[in-house]
Amino acid sequence: MVQPIPILLYHSIARSCAADYRRWLVLPEEFERQLQVLLEDSYDCLTISELVGLLDSGKDVPPRTAAITFDDGLADFAEGAVPILRRHNFSATLYVVSGLVGSTSRWLAGLGEGNRPMLGWQELRDVAAAGIEIGAHTVSHPEVDVLSAAEAQREIRNSKATLEDKLGLEIRSFAYPHGYSSKTVRKMVAEAGFSSACSVRHALASASENRFALSRIIMTSDIGTTGFREILAGRSLPISPPIDSAKIAGWRAVRKLRRLTRTGERLN
Repeated sequence: MVQPIPILLYHSIARSCAADYRRWLVLPEEFERQLQVLLEDSYDCLTISELVGLLDSGKDVPPRTAAITFDDGLADFAEGAVPILRRHNFSATLYVVSGLVGSTSRWLAGLGEGNRPMLGWQELRDVAAAGIEIGAHTVSHPEVDVLSAAEAQREIRNSKATLEDKLGLEIRSFAYPHGYSSKTVRKMVAEAGFSSACSVRHALASASENRFALSRIIMTSDIGTTGFREILAGRSLPISPPIDSAKIAGWRAVRKLRRLTRTGERLN
């Protein structure tokens, strides 16, 4: 049997948000309960680069190995998540939208959260000093798989360069905004010097999975303790589903057409 590796994906740990964003927000007490389950069940939570290093070493991945990740770099990570992570002695990987550091989450305007504060550079330095791995999440949070090659290259490469310059750290891991990637985009990420990249896919990862399409599980407030343990055990989600399929390609074509239509409307 393939051993499942749960890579948990969070966005906001906070108490309030716009109604349309509620799915992406987990209350602090809910987050604390989930970490308590990980602790009680003896899970070892690695950063993504630690996990990939273990996978690439050829050694067996110990049972109850997991990872905790956060997307975007919102200010509530430092306020809501870090104190709880530190209290339970867990690390995590934070994927940051580099072009909006110190600003607001403009890409969330459609969900009523375009003014949600982002972490600033000094806050990111403090987070990194606390043992959190910082990863790249593009410059502006677009669907990179429907961009032109030049645009995708800029989003990928510039995010890495800016974070490394401002933080003085090597940025080794990348996460695709909205979870979308393609074979071409994954190649760009590898060629940019990253050693791994996370998708979403609401599935469990495994040792055999493509290092540039690691599956993650979307964490929401409606996952109770029993459901959380089911997820961790690999009993309720697929493990390492196929990266590309006709369905995925079809949805990419629809999204690309939408983007081209919007661009044309703006140009006219």
